[in-house]
Amino acid sequence: MQLTDTTKRVFFEPTSHSYVLDGETLLMGVTSLMKKHGLAPDYSGIPEATLRKAAEEGTAIHQEIQDYENGISVLASDLISDYKKLGLKFIASEYQVTDYETVASAIDGVYEGSTKKKVKLVDFKTTQKYHRRPLEWQLGIYKYLFERLNPGYEVESCHCLWIDKKARKIKDFIPVEPVTKAEVESLLEAEKKGLIYMDENEKPGVEVAIPAGELSVYVSNARKIAILKAQIKQIEGAMKANDAKVLAYMEEHNLTELQAEGGVFKRRAASTQVRCDTAKLKEQFPAVFAKVAKEIQVKGSVSFKPNED
Repeated sequence: MQLTDTTKRVFFEPTSHSYVLDGETLLMGVTSLMKKHGLAPDYSGIPEATLRKAAEEGTAIHQEIQDYENGISVLASDLISDYKKLGLKFIASEYQVTDYETVASAIDGVYEGSTKKKVKLVDFKTTQKYHRRPLEWQLGIYKYLFERLNPGYEVESCHCLWIDKKARKIKDFIPVEPVTKAEVESLLEAEKKGLIYMDENEKPGVEVAIPAGELSVYVSNARKIAILKAQIKQIEGAMKANDAKVLAYMEEHNLTELQAEGGVFKRRAASTQVRCDTAKLKEQFPAVFAKVAKEIQVKGSVSFKPNED
C-alpha cells in the first residue's frame, strides 16, 4: 500500500511541536486544535513537570513499538509480547496527515484492514484514565484527513491501544467510534472563522459506570449477545412456514413427536386461555379495578443496540 507522503510539503518541528507548510505557513496540531475548542482532556490541575514526565514516558513506549515494527532490535518485554498477540498487520507508524490548510498531525499506527483498500487506525494512550470522547474526536479527525489524502482508501475501524506505562503492559485494545465527517468539517470551519466549536453531540459513555479495564470485554460481550439475538429472530422468522407444516401434520395424525436428525420436534396441544382485559375493566368498572389492582415492582434493566457496521 502506497500512502500519500505529506512530509514533502509539511515539516514537523519537534522543539515547538508544530507543523510548517511550504516553509512558511504554521499549521495547528490536532491536539492543539482540540484543546483550543475544549475537545481535549482537561489536565489543567496537573503540575507541568508531571505532564512533561508522563509525555516522555509515553514517547519512549511509542518508540519501542515503532522500533519493533520497523525491524529495529528491541529487548524482549511484556509490552512487545502483548502487542504481538493483537495480530495487527503493520503499514506505517507516525504517519503524517494534514489538510494543507489548517491542521496536521501524526497517526501512531496504520494497519491493514479486511481488504487491500481498507485500513485500521490506532492511537496509543498511556494515560491513567480512558478519555472516550476526546479519542472519538482525535481518531475522527485522523480518519477524515487520512481518507482525504488517500482517495479510494477507507478507514474501516479505529482503536485505542491503552498501555500501562508503569507496568509497560497493554491494558486494553478498545474500539473507538470516531466522530463523523460532518462534525470534523464543522470544527475546521469554526476554526477558520475564528469561532469556538460547541460539541453538541457529546453524550456520556459507559466508561463512567464500568472500570476501564473491564470496558472492552463488557461491550464486546453485549455486542455478541445482541447480534446473536437478532440472528435467532431472523432464523425463527424463516422457520415459521415449515413450523406450520409440521404442526398441521402432527395434528392431522395425532402425533406428539416427530424425530429428526439431531433432535426431536414436539407438539404442544392447542388450548384456551382466559385473560383479563385490564384496560376495559378499568374503564367500565373503576371501583372493582381499584380493589383488585396490585402494584408490582419491576427492576430496571439494560439493553444494548450494536452500531451498524
